[in-house]
Amino acid sequence: MTEEGSRISRRIRRTGDLLLGGAQKQVTDYKGRFDSLSGIYDAFLSKMLIPYPEVGVNTEFVDRFFGKRTLSFAGIDGTICKDAVFDLLVFFAGAYAAHGTVQIGGEGGLTLTYDEQCIEKGIGISSVLPVYINEVPVIDQTLLSRDEDGSVDESATPTDSWVIDNSSFADYLMGLAEFYLAYKLVSAENPVDILLLDRVCSSEVSSYYAETSESRIDLARDCGLVGLKVDGRPFTTTDWVYARQVFGNPKLGTPPARGEYLLPRIITELMSEKGGGLSREQLAQRLGLATQSSMSRLDAALGVGIGGKRSADSILVRSHDHFVLKPGVIGLKERVEHLVTEVCGRIFSEDSSVSFDSRFKVDSRWLTTNDLAFLSLMSLHLAVERCWRNKTLLVGIAKDTSARDLKRQLIPVLNYVGRFKGAFDAERQDVPDTDRMILQWVSLRERDRLKVPWATCEYDTAFKTTVPHFEGKPGLVSGARRNQISVNRTFVKAYFQLTQAQSDPKLRSNVLLYDRLAYPDFDTGGDQTLR
Repeated sequence: MTEEGSRISRRIRRTGDLLLGGAQKQVTDYKGRFDSLSGIYDAFLSKMLIPYPEVGVNTEFVDRFFGKRTLSFAGIDGTICKDAVFDLLVFFAGAYAAHGTVQIGGEGGLTLTYDEQCIEKGIGISSVLPVYINEVPVIDQTLLSRDEDGSVDESATPTDSWVIDNSSFADYLMGLAEFYLAYKLVSAENPVDILLLDRVCSSEVSSYYAETSESRIDLARDCGLVGLKVDGRPFTTTDWVYARQVFGNPKLGTPPARGEYLLPRIITELMSEKGGGLSREQLAQRLGLATQSSMSRLDAALGVGIGGKRSADSILVRSHDHFVLKPGVIGLKERVEHLVTEVCGRIFSEDSSVSFDSRFKVDSRWLTTNDLAFLSLMSLHLAVERCWRNKTLLVGIAKDTSARDLKRQLIPVLNYVGRFKGAFDAERQDVPDTDRMILQWVSLRERDRLKVPWATCEYDTAFKTTVPHFEGKPGLVSGARRNQISVNRTFVKAYFQLTQAQSDPKLRSNVLLYDRLAYPDFDTGGDQTLR
């Protein structure tokens, strides 16, 4: 052996040098990018960061929202497992809830008590499915190669190892378990007052909504739920299409009377008539449509409702000058709830005599990831509606997030419409590209002035899908993708940081993200709106 060592030792040393050099370059680059943030706190970010007292809560809000000082809470988290056993691939997923109570004192102090017997007595659901590897692409639609029009490329033949590595059926099953358990907790005889999820609910709604779109999949072919009898009638593709969209709260003005949500809003208005109808003028008045262009959009939406569209039959009839829902649509929400409780009840049944076919098949057809996404979306919709009804505070928390909408959408849009002054100028455009990293650095640098705990101002999650108007029209915005803006007045979000080490104030906890449900009378007043 030479003085320089063996060939393998030289390779290891060279690899180590490359690793060290690459890491040092990344650190140097990011240090320079962080330096460009100097002065950002005084320039404008201090207007968006709000320190909170270390102890105490707003008792006025507690009394007004909950109407009591002893509050029950539950936190839901999921678990997942995927394992290959010979020619079988085994999927396991479940969700479990930890419980406790919060006692609010007269001065706003709080005492948290955890239920230490939650493992023995807590609520949880789970299910398992062993399936031959060659059948996995049938149930996991994410594995299929599709053309631009959504048709499946039958020539693609993935290997078994590729199927095992890339299958996400268990992930979909875990998501369904979490949202169905959430629905069960808020629809129980004694619903919880505070429900915490390890999910960003607004993102989940957007994701499931897109994945279950009739423009992406062949509903009749790729969805096992289509054809299932619910309340004596088959669940149709029309039911599927509109069940995704008739979600909202009239007191919040949702679904909004714009874009693809205009017809769903018309449907919800007609549903409130309990079989009665509304004229064109009455609908326009309710929806706040007054301009010629908005009335033209109303006429177009009514035309689609009467004539039908892709994968959806006619749902409206015209009686003289009134528009009326067809009988099968009036009770759609109730039928969807029965569908969710029936199908999810079988999937997560604790009765071992319920076979795999009964759990995961409908009339010999497999439930697919499309069906699990649809059931997850419906479970979340149902849970949200119960939270509105019960005054249950629904909060989703993300520990790790790469979101960048505060930098890329919120601040530019607010500046563009004249509601905020201060932005990332040209010199600061090269700052770290995630909101969390920016806020983490600002918190560390301004630790003497920005005390923990703190949070950003809450803002509507619809900002994530907005940009300044494409044609530069003052005061107007456009949709970031295909000029579409997601549902507003449903979820609000904020970033927050809770604590720092007593031994060293430089050691602060990670910046986290939460999004919570918006509530009528609490998130619609003038004091809640930036003017």
